Amino acid sequence: MKRILFLIHTLLVLQSVQLAQTRTNLEIVNDLIEKSVSNIDPNIINKNISFNFIYNSSDSFNFLKARVIDSYIKKGISINANNSVESRLEHSINNISIAYSNPYKDGFFGRIMIERNIKVDATLIILDRSVIKTVDLNNSYKDTIEVENISRLENPSIPFTQSTVPELPLFSNLLEPIIVVGTLIVTIILFFTIRSK
Repeated sequence: MKRILFLIHTLLVLQSVQLAQTRTNLEIVNDLIEKSVSNIDPNIINKNISFNFIYNSSDSFNFLKARVIDSYIKKGISINANNSVESRLEHSINNISIAYSNPYKDGFFGRIMIERNIKVDATLIILDRSVIKTVDLNNSYKDTIEVENISRLENPSIPFTQSTVPELPLFSNLLEPIIVVGTLIVTIILFFTIRSK
């Protein structure tokens, strides 16, 4: 009995650890923003000067400004909000998209899994000594998650972290209960048939 309880406890702990490791959609968006800035060619931006920073994105992406600024600071680029500075960095987040696709079963009686694809499309305009450069900062992330965890990975107050879930495979959802009920019926029939003899 103690072994069974230990086994159940171990399985529950492993499941909670796996759930904790699945990053939310917003966490991945933040990572993609930082990754896109860190991947900018160092020869494009002069790190010896200070830039006037302009964040030019739609209202739904406004709260990401702090993450964008932090990403530039981590890269060692000096930015400020001083309009008198001649050199300028203009960062625009054009679109953030999250899509779920290709639902499938992880084994016959397994969990329903789905592919998650997150994309961040941004543009950087650099004005340095009257020279204008435009850089596309597009990044994407793809993984597989459990369908039942989607509600925990989305943020209901942030619309771009949510997406529609495609229809789940109907046949496998119907087949499992039929097999379970059929097995129970056969077991009961065999039990009473053998017992009556």
